[in-house]
Amino acid sequence: MTSHFLAMVVFALFVSIVFATLMRDDPREQLRLGLRLFGGLVGGGVLAGWLLYPLPF
Repeated sequence: MTSHFLAMVVFALFVSIVFATLMRDDPREQLRLGLRLFGGLVGGGVLAGWLLYPLPF
């Protein structure tokens, strides 16, 4: 059984890996950028979820 949060984390992981690999050449810089992207994507998704929670959909 999967949740929306788990799907978002897996998506953020793969997107971060691909973007970090394409945008940086040095492995250390790739790791730093990948972690920053991953944190930003997951944090932004959680923040957006909390902001949209009170809306009546």
